[in-house]
Amino acid sequence: MEISRISSKGQVTIPKTIRDLLKLNEGDRVAFLEDNGKVVITKASLIALRELQDALGTEAQQKGITEQDLLNELEVVREEMWNEQKK
Repeated sequence: MEISRISSKGQVTIPKTIRDLLKLNEGDRVAFLEDNGKVVITKASLIALRELQDALGTEAQQKGITEQDLLNELEVVREEMWNEQKK
């Protein structure tokens, strides 16, 4: 557990061990997620990636695209790429 103090402006310093764990660097954006009275901090880019995954999953489900369909298409693309490299 790490502890940090809130400044008069409501700012908190993220302890170095946590910054290292999350691979946060100067200028990175973080997101705060509240869940039933608990707050989780994570890289904002991870939130954007999760939202994209959810959106793609929803669209695929609406169009009836299955995981097996995606795996089959991936195999076709891999084969095409392999054939391109051999040229």
